[in-house]
Amino acid sequence: MLRQWACLLLLGSISIQAVPFYGDSGSSFDTEFVPLEHQHRPQGRQDVGPAPGPVPPAGGVEQKPFNVDAITTDVNAPNPAIFFQQSFPFFGNEFFNSFGGFGFGNAQEPWWKGPNVCTEKEEGETVATETEADETVDTFGQERDGVSSVVRSPLFGQFQFSVNSCMEKPNKHVCTKIVNQNGKKKTLTLTRQCCHGYGRSRNADFSTPCEKIDIKDVEATASDMGAKQFIESARKAGELSDLLGQGSGKMVTLFLPRDQDFMEYHAAQQQENIVEQANADKTKPLSIYKLHAVLGEVQLEDVPNEQLLQTEVPDQKIRINSYQLPPALGLEPYRYSANCVPIDKHDKLSEQALVHTLNGMLQPLTKNVMDLIRERPDMSIMRTVLEKTNLSAMLEGEKPVTIFVPTDDAFEKLEPHLRRALKEGRGCASNILKNHMLDLTFCSLATVPGAKTTAFNLLGEPLLLNRTQRAENQTEPSAILINNVAKIMEADIMGTNGVLHVIDTILPTETALPMTTLISQKNLTIFKQLLEASGYDDQFDDLNNVTIFAPTDKALQNTEWARLLKEQPEVLNHNLDLLEFLNYHVVKPMIKTCDLSEKSLPTVAGANVRLNLYSTHALFSDVMNRATVNCARLVHFDDESCGSVLHQLDRPLTPPKNNILKVLEANPSYSHFLELVRKANLTQLLSNDSNSYTLLVPKNDVFEEFSESGETLKPAAQTQAELVAMVKTHIVEDVVCCAGIIPTNWPFVRSIESIGGQHLRITRDRRPKIENAGVTKCDVVATNGILHEINDIIVPRPPRAQQRPQLIPPGAGYQPQGDFDAFF
Repeated sequence: MLRQWACLLLLGSISIQAVPFYGDSGSSFDTEFVPLEHQHRPQGRQDVGPAPGPVPPAGGVEQKPFNVDAITTDVNAPNPAIFFQQSFPFFGNEFFNSFGGFGFGNAQEPWWKGPNVCTEKEEGETVATETEADETVDTFGQERDGVSSVVRSPLFGQFQFSVNSCMEKPNKHVCTKIVNQNGKKKTLTLTRQCCHGYGRSRNADFSTPCEKIDIKDVEATASDMGAKQFIESARKAGELSDLLGQGSGKMVTLFLPRDQDFMEYHAAQQQENIVEQANADKTKPLSIYKLHAVLGEVQLEDVPNEQLLQTEVPDQKIRINSYQLPPALGLEPYRYSANCVPIDKHDKLSEQALVHTLNGMLQPLTKNVMDLIRERPDMSIMRTVLEKTNLSAMLEGEKPVTIFVPTDDAFEKLEPHLRRALKEGRGCASNILKNHMLDLTFCSLATVPGAKTTAFNLLGEPLLLNRTQRAENQTEPSAILINNVAKIMEADIMGTNGVLHVIDTILPTETALPMTTLISQKNLTIFKQLLEASGYDDQFDDLNNVTIFAPTDKALQNTEWARLLKEQPEVLNHNLDLLEFLNYHVVKPMIKTCDLSEKSLPTVAGANVRLNLYSTHALFSDVMNRATVNCARLVHFDDESCGSVLHQLDRPLTPPKNNILKVLEANPSYSHFLELVRKANLTQLLSNDSNSYTLLVPKNDVFEEFSESGETLKPAAQTQAELVAMVKTHIVEDVVCCAGIIPTNWPFVRSIESIGGQHLRITRDRRPKIENAGVTKCDVVATNGILHEINDIIVPRPPRAQQRPQLIPPGAGYQPQGDFDAFF
């Protein structure tokens, strides 16, 4: 039951983070891109230059940065701005356009029913699964309001119907018809889009038709976009014709570097036409021009994130990534990159090609990310750790990956034990590496000055990336910080399967810290000092899949170990008794509070510890929300580190040496009760280690008070049966720790059952109380249970079943009978 409590408690600690609204509230369409000359600035936004920069704060007041939770978004995903229409598609667009005079506007035809719209049909056929049999999805019959219907055959009188919207973009409207019949699934896709040479602005009204756009040849278009040097260089090299398909009439897509970037590249390479292909023989030249060309017309609005485009150079591809930005920045809703090179302007149509411009040059990619790490002399330690933990295989695969690679100098900043464990691939090495890795391509383009970008690593933990504001007259890119700890020194080193960034500091994570470091961070100072003084701290750090129950400083400060630590620390070095004490606080395997249950667990020292669960809710007594270990209470819990977990206790654990009977025999203050146990022939019961008991022991002075007062001691009465019954009243076949006894009031009373069958009420005032006796000493731990010292002999109340209603004689004074009458 503690599982329910702990999980609910953990849920209560989860911070709910609002996802920014990535949509224009005035738009009725998907957030997509069209040619730049038709991208009107949304009303109310500030002007933005060609190079995105920080947004000036309104009124001179500095705006606080905000989080960007989504770093990768498929641009084909629905825009939240059309949520209402998609949720209630039976209204349709014409529903809102049919209320002229009521503020909704006049009824208008959609643009895809207007002029200059071309239609394409695509058919396909596959084998339908059993669940898809006899299913029809038809969106053609209700195109007027963009609705798709799903109708399934009746099954035992049931009829299923669902509604779906067609996908609509500024220049495209796509509807699908799917028919499942006789085990075959036929799909017909109908696409309506603006014809070649026509387009619509991104924020165009629903009824705005496709309008003719000004189309120039590719050289004039490149010149207008600031990328003419690349085209001129290709023409001089005699490759422009090949680049444009040799006049075949087929469209191509060009990714043109800006003039400044191309000239810098040209000067650095000291060549004009080619770069050498990085292969073994290095004899075949690689056309840098064809490396920037893709066959076909590739509009970025149609390219999903992580899409690979085949260039005109064999075995060379361009990876397209899209990153969604919040509207408050005043920028376009998406940023695009090609092999992590920022795409500056995009989707500009020319007579021969669709043109995108780049803020840099595309380079040939021949090595995967792991190969890039292997060839760097300043990443030798990272290479070794990756190979020893087998994480290198992930960096050699085909799935996209990002890794933030610390240099060898960054490893030198670590504490010696952690550095040694990492180099050997032991302990937390795997977790530390996963803290630096993402299962996607994260380019530096995703970070924006003034916004905090969150990415989630392979551990599921967030990495907060913050690009600093660029200073005046600053030419180099502004710095990017990760978790305000590490700085990216080199960004966007691209491989065939992802990207790496070089950082100057290893990113810490609690789940990858050595256990001794975590203990120190949680202010368990004395326990940490005992580990160090014993010389076994490295041994503790090497433990894996364990649970550590560490006493707090308050719990340890008055112990003999704390005194020796302060006065004679030298006697603790490799002290075997101290090692046993420390190991008695370590249990295998790793157990979080959600998985705790009542049982005994072996410790690393060999002896067992006993876990018990209790409820502190007066009403919901079955909801366990308190846990003890040998009756020491868990006061803080579930701090994970390196495949292990740390819980904190309010008292140290000491291995019990004796059973309950021997504990009685060892204490002279319990001699009177021990004599009664022997007379009742219950010594074998209390020495049995197969069961666990709670023994309630009155001290000798309790019996002496009875003798001095002259009272008749009922437990010491005449018969053997009464003696046995009295002793059994003080024995409970369960472990009832003082931490499990809480204040209760009628009607929410708690009770425990003795082995004699009596129900003993338990509650707490200044101290725990069991029936008429108060507990003066709690939780003396034995190998087969615990012992509580009490200040009275327990006299159980008679069972209610034996109480019979009594007639009250007329005129007699009424006396309350039981708790019910007393309560009222």
